[in-house]
Amino acid sequence: MIYVYTLEDDYLMPSAALAGAELPPNAVWIDLINPTHEEDLQTENWTKAAIPTHEDMIEIEESSRFYAENGAQYLTASILHSTETKHHGIAPVSFILVGKLLVTVRYTEPKAFSVFISRATKPGNGLISPKCSGITILLGLIEAVTDRIADILEGVAGEIDVNSHAIFRRSENDKPMTTKNFRDSLNNIGIQGAFLSKIRESIAGVSRLLVYTAAIPDENVKKDARAWIKSLERDTQSLSTYVDFLSNKVTFLLDTVVGLISIEQNAIIKIFSVAAVAFMPPTLVASIYGMNFHFMPELDEIWGYPMAIALMIASAVIPLLIFRKKGWL
Repeated sequence: MIYVYTLEDDYLMPSAALAGAELPPNAVWIDLINPTHEEDLQTENWTKAAIPTHEDMIEIEESSRFYAENGAQYLTASILHSTETKHHGIAPVSFILVGKLLVTVRYTEPKAFSVFISRATKPGNGLISPKCSGITILLGLIEAVTDRIADILEGVAGEIDVNSHAIFRRSENDKPMTTKNFRDSLNNIGIQGAFLSKIRESIAGVSRLLVYTAAIPDENVKKDARAWIKSLERDTQSLSTYVDFLSNKVTFLLDTVVGLISIEQNAIIKIFSVAAVAFMPPTLVASIYGMNFHFMPELDEIWGYPMAIALMIASAVIPLLIFRKKGWL
């Protein structure tokens, strides 16, 4: 699908492009969403710039993600999408600057784009000006992406705090953590750690995009745009630092849960070990007096049975008292 956004004073006017239609003269942004081959050709005919395929966009080499060709600047960054669901992911989005026109190519629908579009298409939004160009749209989209990442990180931080509270702030009246509790904690913390790795990748891609954008020749990037780029670079740096902080918390919680599991396992093994030690001496006494020898004087005495019972009880209690005195129980 092709959406063309034209500049109308201080806001953008969206319209779905029809096959074979001419590009409006005041168009500043062409948004390609899951484009077909015919739509790629139509956009190339408008802009005289090659549109990268999905296979080109997923290349990880810097030279494949940031380059200039025939006067057009190609920038690709990985953007988070579907963050409202459990199946959140990350996918590349290409930004192509052709003169004062911006072309975006994406095969997902990140919420940051819909938020930016919702804002930019309203009159008096404070973002679009009569002198707006493709670089302004690009930086506005990147700002929406960084704002969205910040919101996501707030949610992840809240979930980490919930897991931390469940592990560390259990009162004496709470039941001990069960195997299911430990399994759920490990699963939740693992999901948050994997999500943070995707966020880190997205921030790194946006940061590299800003570095490349700042290196674009002066005639294409005005002074105010460069100040905006510097501000966005500081934002991405602070977000990266915060992701590192949250990642350290996740690692700490994982280590804590694994340690608690080890403590629980050791306690269970200790119970069985103490039980085995407690039953070994009585078993030995019972085995001795269970032997079928004719010459065992105790067997003929009236006190033989009570003596054997008392000996077995004493042999079980004495080790337990010793263990308790040494603090092993």
